[in-house]
Amino acid sequence: MPSDTTEAVKKSLGRCLHHGDVFGTFYQIFLQRDPRIPELFANTDMEEQKKLLRNGVNNVIAFYDQSFTAKSVLERIRYTHGRSRLNIPPDLYGHWVEAMIQAVGQFDPDFDPLLEQSWRNVLNNGTEFVMAGYHED
Repeated sequence: MPSDTTEAVKKSLGRCLHHGDVFGTFYQIFLQRDPRIPELFANTDMEEQKKLLRNGVNNVIAFYDQSFTAKSVLERIRYTHGRSRLNIPPDLYGHWVEAMIQAVGQFDPDFDPLLEQSWRNVLNNGTEFVMAGYHED
């Protein structure tokens, strides 16, 4: 059964999607947060990337509620983003969380400190799981 936290985050994401291109805005913000980030997306189809992000965020939300399917998806992301594959440094995940929080804040008219904390709990839970696999081979 979904938690109150994930229900709030799902509803927030729905409002964001209704009000505009939250994932496009996320990437505008994210790409400016650290000089290493743009080079990671140099040869990326950003429209396709936004679809992947949408799927990823939905899986991070489901992972918070211990969905087995979402855990499988995050295990795959954890593997592909690790040091010996895409080599996404763990310190960049904080930028990912902050960019998502900022984008959601721009698109959800009901965004407030309590909802922000719910988003942070959900996003940090997922990113901590992915980051923990950085050194696994």
